[in-house]
Amino acid sequence: MDFLDASRQWYYGNFNSGDILEKVNNAISRNIVVCRPELICILADMVSKEPCVYWNREVFEATEKNLQNIVQQGKPIIIDEDIFELFLAGYNTYMQITNVINDLSGVNDSPAMKNRQYRIPTYVSIVEGCMTNLYRFIALLLNQISEKDYASTYKLKPLCEILNKNGFNALTDAVDINIRNAINHGGILFREDGKRIDFHYTENRRSVSCSLMDYEFEQLINKVYDMASAIVLGITVFLNNNWNVIRVNGSEKSFVAFSLFGMKLSIPTIRCRYISEVPACNQLNAVFWIANSDRAYISQTAIQLAMLIYSEYNDFDKYLISFSNERLANSWLRFTNQEVYDMMNRKREIPEVFKEVINNKEVVIFNPSTEQIDLQKIKYFRFPNYQSDSYKINQIEDASLTDRKRLRCHLYIGNISSKEEIMAIIRESIEWLKTVKNVDSPTIHRKNGEMEADSLYINVYRYDARQNKELYPNNQNFVCFVDYNLTGETTLVNGSLPSIIWKQLYHEKIGKMDIAWREAKYTIRHISKIGVNAPCPCGSGKKFKKCCKGKGIYD
Repeated sequence: MDFLDASRQWYYGNFNSGDILEKVNNAISRNIVVCRPELICILADMVSKEPCVYWNREVFEATEKNLQNIVQQGKPIIIDEDIFELFLAGYNTYMQITNVINDLSGVNDSPAMKNRQYRIPTYVSIVEGCMTNLYRFIALLLNQISEKDYASTYKLKPLCEILNKNGFNALTDAVDINIRNAINHGGILFREDGKRIDFHYTENRRSVSCSLMDYEFEQLINKVYDMASAIVLGITVFLNNNWNVIRVNGSEKSFVAFSLFGMKLSIPTIRCRYISEVPACNQLNAVFWIANSDRAYISQTAIQLAMLIYSEYNDFDKYLISFSNERLANSWLRFTNQEVYDMMNRKREIPEVFKEVINNKEVVIFNPSTEQIDLQKIKYFRFPNYQSDSYKINQIEDASLTDRKRLRCHLYIGNISSKEEIMAIIRESIEWLKTVKNVDSPTIHRKNGEMEADSLYINVYRYDARQNKELYPNNQNFVCFVDYNLTGETTLVNGSLPSIIWKQLYHEKIGKMDIAWREAKYTIRHISKIGVNAPCPCGSGKKFKKCCKGKGIYD
């Protein structure tokens, strides 16, 4: 056995595909003997992951059997890159929707807010992003046995008509195109605080409307989602049984080729999220979700994956393999082409190569977080906003470290021009902001709670414009940057801005605040002369003569 075969056995030996196939066969009443490695994770999700497991049996049967009938017509069927990409687009959208449903369907928002943030975008994503691509995948297969031209059909309604004419009616029954049209054309009205939704649309040039209660709309979403689950499952079983019709050239390094290879590298406990290349440095990036966060296991897995990837794509200069999960911050290892070649061909022992990778600082593997935290609480936590008659605070972000509670925010003060009034607002904002509660991070522990913040970073603007948020001297909407520290000493260098920009601002120390003003009129000018060799008051660490001397800021 060569080293590459040993790597395959080690990697794929981490799970028992037979157990998954047994569950799949029991669920779909089939007798799949061998499953393509590219498809094992899709099948595993369909029998174990919520809400995927609620797929509609009637739709699955219709999808799989009708697709198989296409192949049995006697005409040659080919699934090229363009056709397979449609399945990938539909499936990837489906998995994103699955995460949205798991995250948002149970959130206790008001009916109107839940309609806007969850129900409406989720329904559109299912029928537009998922179903339309899956329907077109089927239509292009039908096109190969039909005398009619289905290849030029892209829109949802005509795609539904094509499927209905060819026996795929069960796949379209739950799709309400009128509701989709109402949403896309702005014809939605919430009544009874969002509990009832009116959908307005045109049909045969007539204005028509229908109403659904919020729970009825959610039932429709679940029905369409379960139909999408069944179509994905049906296509997957069909592909597994007819893999020979797929024509994808892996050597072209296309999106489809990389996606197929990523699917091949995925097992239930290690999922490839995507593979991409960085042409500038001829590097291949492979991003994985991994269940086991043990550092030694991650290192060993990266080594095996590097060799498996190299066996398919051996012309990259570098190979970056990264891992993360819900409790593990993004961790990675990077190997050179020569290092992978040496390991794979036993030119050098693996420990020797791995030591070289470490010495070259091409390894960052974090310890997983073991803090006793409520992941659900963290997932749904929101910072509050604040608004008074004269100012408002929003876009609060957590920038905390293990031992420092740090918050960032935007403060809007309108057209107030008096420095005394601006400073009063800044002080009020600090008093409110410094005890705002933050929560822990699921991956890297940070100081959290309602205790007084160690540091606050406040961007002060005049108006909450969509643009003009840059901390640039020529941005007239920008007033100042406030760096507040409980100890009175900042830990930021140049306010975390590029030094070339920081130097153009006007700096002032007021109590526990370091303030960088856009305009010089707000700074207090000190008359005492600064020695040319003294440290520059701007805090750059340079001598005054090498920094701000002659700029009219401190002299």
